[in-house]
Amino acid sequence: MSNAALVAAVTVITVGSRIVATAVLPTPHGATAEVVRRLPAPLFAAMAALSLVGSDQRGTPALVAAAAAVAVAGRRSLLLVVIAGLAGYLLAEAVR
Repeated sequence: MSNAALVAAVTVITVGSRIVATAVLPTPHGATAEVVRRLPAPLFAAMAALSLVGSDQRGTPALVAAAAAVAVAGRRSLLLVVIAGLAGYLLAEAVR
């Protein structure tokens, strides 16, 4: 499979799953809605931390990065969330 075909397949799966989820699933309420609202920024921070330090690093540091990002996600600042995620990752790596 060529790289272009792989990217196209991943794109179709990603966009398709989001369209299906939007059309089929009900809107979350209560505590679930709060988690869903805050989730993308911590996930982005964990992915950004992993991409900055190398793809061979996995496990506990990535989870600490995501937890640190979740802790500041209420501030609604993507820069702050990314900085917290990276700081959490670096702290976990230093302790490890």
